[in-house]
Amino acid sequence: MSGIRNVIDIAKGALFAHQKAMTVTGHNIANVNTPGYTRQRVVLGANSPNSASRLKVGMGVRAETVVQYTDQFINRNIHQKTSLLKEFETKTSILSQMEAVFNETEGQGLLQAMNEFWNAWQDLAGNPGGASERTALLAKAEVLTRRFHTMSESLHLTQKEMNTNIKLSIEEVNRLTKQIAQLNEKIVYAESNQSTANDLRDQRANHIAALSELVGNVYLTDQHGALTVMTPDGMILVDGKYHWQLSQQGKAIYWNDIPSDVSGRLKNGKIGAWLDLRDEALPEYLANLDELAGALIREINGLHRLGYTLSGETGKYFFEDFKVSPETPNLNDFTGAASYIRLSSDVRGSPANVAAGGLSGNPGDNENALRIASLQTDGSISLRKWTIGQRGAAFSSTLQTTTFDDYYSMMVGEIGILTDESIENQQFSQSLLDHLSELRDSVSGVNLDEEMIELMKIQRAHEAASRLVTVADEMLQTLLAMR
Repeated sequence: MSGIRNVIDIAKGALFAHQKAMTVTGHNIANVNTPGYTRQRVVLGANSPNSASRLKVGMGVRAETVVQYTDQFINRNIHQKTSLLKEFETKTSILSQMEAVFNETEGQGLLQAMNEFWNAWQDLAGNPGGASERTALLAKAEVLTRRFHTMSESLHLTQKEMNTNIKLSIEEVNRLTKQIAQLNEKIVYAESNQSTANDLRDQRANHIAALSELVGNVYLTDQHGALTVMTPDGMILVDGKYHWQLSQQGKAIYWNDIPSDVSGRLKNGKIGAWLDLRDEALPEYLANLDELAGALIREINGLHRLGYTLSGETGKYFFEDFKVSPETPNLNDFTGAASYIRLSSDVRGSPANVAAGGLSGNPGDNENALRIASLQTDGSISLRKWTIGQRGAAFSSTLQTTTFDDYYSMMVGEIGILTDESIENQQFSQSLLDHLSELRDSVSGVNLDEEMIELMKIQRAHEAASRLVTVADEMLQTLLAMR
């Protein structure tokens, strides 16, 4: 009867093995919509056979392990492309905000304000003694200065937002690295008895994916299943159960509280994009906006001080004289000019002090008003075009002779090009990521049709094993009855 008992043991083992397989299949079906879930399957293996005389008799089946259907090469590529996509998405969003600051399509931008300002000088040249023309000129000048102030304030505010975003994201990076380290420890413990901690691995993979959105990452798996996670530049964030934190002090970012700025090593993901924008794009546009405002102050004041007021006075400033910042003499002589520009106390509230007259000093003399109005089309004005790179470490400028309008139009055109380029990069990265995600889903995703087929196979195997128990029992009863 040992042979019949063996048959019953085989049937019992088959029932247990296929129950486990059904549990895993049910787990797949339940997680069909769970983000980051990796399809699992029970691996069945034959038990070691028994020796009966010269025969090797099989002893049925066992559930050996539960495996995940995953492709690490695809997953690593997805993390890299996710980092790129988030970098370009972030840049596109901020550049679009900057583009709105320089928006000229609605007729309310800086170029429109400058045109109206120059037109007001032309109107004054047509009637240099007119009180209404003088009042209108000062009003248009006030509009122009407010436009400079608003643009400068908006760009500075965007810079502050970048700093806040970086600070919050660093806190999120620290949270994720801590959780990855904790999961490393749990996975090593859970798999120490040769089992697999697939769901814990999925949780860790989700944290790795979230981390890649912020800073990008490279990770290595050791023989125990723990990960070592680094930034693409090689800065270690997690090693087994240990993790190292980032911290922010002002604009500097420190690793493990070591007072050495590592922001230059964070070049990927959202944080990399915010650092690029905060330390390169925004300061560059602020410097060029300041250059425009400072040159405007310089050129108009230079001519206005030579002209004569209605009372015959000379030496009057039109804009408040701008003093070069002693703190940054090597960066930009006009640093802060866009937020500083304003009417001088000589002309504010005193339209008669606008120096429209030339050397004659007569009320009807419009010589100086014409000279100032002609600045609009003067292509010989010297303006510097600033370029800032290496996260603010490299400053350079080229001296250009151009008009105020052309200089500003060049700024507007450049930011439009930058935005379009970022949008194209974002779309390309999205298409690559979509393709890789489809490949990943084909390997790791749950397909309900496949799971239903697997469920039917398990059901048939379970029914057959149950039938085997019944047959073996009938055979046993027959043998017992023979005694």
